[in-house]
Amino acid sequence: MKKFTLLIPDMMCGHCEKRIREAVASLGGNVTSLDLETKIVVAEADVSEEELINAIDDAGYDAQIKS
Repeated sequence: MKKFTLLIPDMMCGHCEKRIREAVASLGGNVTSLDLETKIVVAEADVSEEELINAIDDAGYDAQIKS
């Protein structure tokens, strides 16, 4: 699995966390770390950056790869 570190500025609460986890899981991946304070998510999945960002976007959240 590929490891991704994402910045999701609109993520603010437990509901946001649940939706993002579901979006990653829908791709067969999982969230290994999620921090609502820093807005950083670490996820693992066998997909491209674009596929992961699109899935999170479809869940209603802007996401960008954090370098």
